[in-house]
Amino acid sequence: MFNIDLAIKFGSNEIIIYRKGIGIITKEPAYLAVVENGNKFKIKATGKRAEKLFLSKSSSVTVYQPIKNSEIINEKMAVVLLSEILKTSIQDKFLLTHLSALVAVPCAMNEKQLALLKKVLHESGINKITFVQNAVCVRENMDMDSHAHVMVVDIGKFITDISVLNEYNFDFGRMYFLGSADMDKSITTFIQDNHNLEVSDLSSEAIKNEIASLYDRDMYKTEYIGIDENNKFVRDEITANEVRVAIVNVYDTIFKLIEEVLNKLPKEISADVYNNGVVFVGGASSIAGLYEYAKKKLDLPIIVSEEPSDAVIKGAGKLLSQEKEFIKINF
Repeated sequence: MFNIDLAIKFGSNEIIIYRKGIGIITKEPAYLAVVENGNKFKIKATGKRAEKLFLSKSSSVTVYQPIKNSEIINEKMAVVLLSEILKTSIQDKFLLTHLSALVAVPCAMNEKQLALLKKVLHESGINKITFVQNAVCVRENMDMDSHAHVMVVDIGKFITDISVLNEYNFDFGRMYFLGSADMDKSITTFIQDNHNLEVSDLSSEAIKNEIASLYDRDMYKTEYIGIDENNKFVRDEITANEVRVAIVNVYDTIFKLIEEVLNKLPKEISADVYNNGVVFVGGASSIAGLYEYAKKKLDLPIIVSEEPSDAVIKGAGKLLSQEKEFIKINF
């Protein structure tokens, strides 16, 4: 049915591109570094290299983050960034002039946001565009009864996307501004309050990625370097249990949102979700102990994707090869 070349996911702060028949060809933070000269500019770096320049606060370049929270916040630079990423990722010149894409987006994007995204995609060289919700892609990646309703919880860096759907109907979708970046800030605050040291959110993210766990009394340790009250660098240790204390409130808040959503659903749909469960995806679903902790907090089946960070884009990639209809966004 589909003659679409690419699947694209705009995450909280990254762009992921899947090419039909190949797989993921690009996974880059949505940063663009340029050297400006009056009204003209020259591209210095994109993606990870541009993000490093942003974090280093380099004065020799201007770094833009034109796509944030899956939304276009700088149209001109979004076109420049996406055009450059496409040109770098796809070496086939003929394909570059005949691009089509299935674009996965959060469930709560409104018509105005989608129209702007569509404009940016067109100006970047993509001629044919089909929008689909992230949750539809996740479901395609799961082996589930097509009639069964399931809840998909996508925990990204800045947003959490909660959706309820079966293969034929999209019954609920809402986007909450809460994600793994809030966990990083909580770790930063915890270290300052309990270790009397200052660290950046970037260092806290590294600590989280290395040892974060939702298992109670997990004593695995890691070292980090902070700045004390005398402005001196100090090497210190932090345990996984301390990290848990710092971040568990974010997960608890997400679980409360899940319960609120269930209470808003029609009884027959919520009963179906209670039978079939909640699917967790997104980077923050990779944390050790999520399955066990969620089982304690939520009275329903828990499913944690085997590849949480890539569940959406891989499901979108599968849709490129499907001969069946699926729930698309029309506006």
